[in-house]
Amino acid sequence: MIAEALAAYADATVRVFEGREHTIGASEIGQCARKLFWTKNEGDPVYGAPRNPDYVDGWGSRVRGSTFEDHFWLPALRDRFGDSLKYAGADQRTLVSCFLSATPDGLLIDQPTGMLRPLGIPELGEDRSLVIECKTLDPRTKLDRPKPEHVFQVITQLGLLRQLTPHRPEYGVITYTDASFWDDVVEFAVKFDPVVFENAKLRAAHIMTATSGETLWPEGWITGGKECHRCPFSRACGRIRTAVPTNAMVDDPDPQFVEEIVGMARYVKQSRQELEAATTRVRELEYTIRERLRSRGLRQVAADGVSVIWSPVKGRPSYDIPALRKAAAQAGIDLSQFETTGEPSDRLTINIRGAASAA
Repeated sequence: MIAEALAAYADATVRVFEGREHTIGASEIGQCARKLFWTKNEGDPVYGAPRNPDYVDGWGSRVRGSTFEDHFWLPALRDRFGDSLKYAGADQRTLVSCFLSATPDGLLIDQPTGMLRPLGIPELGEDRSLVIECKTLDPRTKLDRPKPEHVFQVITQLGLLRQLTPHRPEYGVITYTDASFWDDVVEFAVKFDPVVFENAKLRAAHIMTATSGETLWPEGWITGGKECHRCPFSRACGRIRTAVPTNAMVDDPDPQFVEEIVGMARYVKQSRQELEAATTRVRELEYTIRERLRSRGLRQVAADGVSVIWSPVKGRPSYDIPALRKAAAQAGIDLSQFETTGEPSDRLTINIRGAASAA
């Protein structure tokens, strides 16, 4: 009952940025290119893709962030910085350049040049302005550096402010506030990078002018698939990505094409071997750290900004499937009615004969 009321209120009060479908926003630019294309073209009969039928667009983290920003972060900054806080709250401004846009959380002007020295930045810059970005963080997340997508976001904001306003900020600060304990705040400074900003503009244009989602890389899957778990188009993407041609080989393949594929296959094989060696080395070092801690009867060491914590982890519950099937059969329960089939997948097999060729 209450849950439905909360969900309805969240949907009714969500902030809508007009025209977002025509640009890639700074908060989006670091996301999977294929996902962004389908998001911007959702509902289009030619360029769109169907959503996963069971996809649920969770609103919790979004509302958590906006509530914290509007009712605590923003009043606190106004109280501290007064009229030096620009483009914040009701005065937020969406900056647009071709296919790229950004709506910064705020800009501080006329600040002391040594403002960022606690973050390792000696001078703020001649403009003495600073982009500020508000983030809330799941308490289970531990950061020793800002998330790459947030760095990309802030550099985009810096670039658009420099391009479209009189301000020339050289730095931005990302504040991560623990969602459970608001006094636990971690801050990171981000320096403007003109090359990254130009790449953001090119990336936005590349995505927005693509002729289909298939022409864009499935970057979420390439980077490990974590983003795919939250993507409404993961099934459509998976069907495209795993569609294997029916022909195994042709009688007279193009020699140049074959050479290209063989070259990439050798590189993949070599990279896999290097990854296995690096993984082994990491596990060796981790084992050595554990044994050194054990020899001193310690489980934690911290110094020079580095902390090492060794803690026990409870085992996850699992089920003896053969025994479960046997018990169900004895009880007259047909388990097939509970079976589900996952999405089709694919397998890429690379075999290289000979030690020299496999190196």
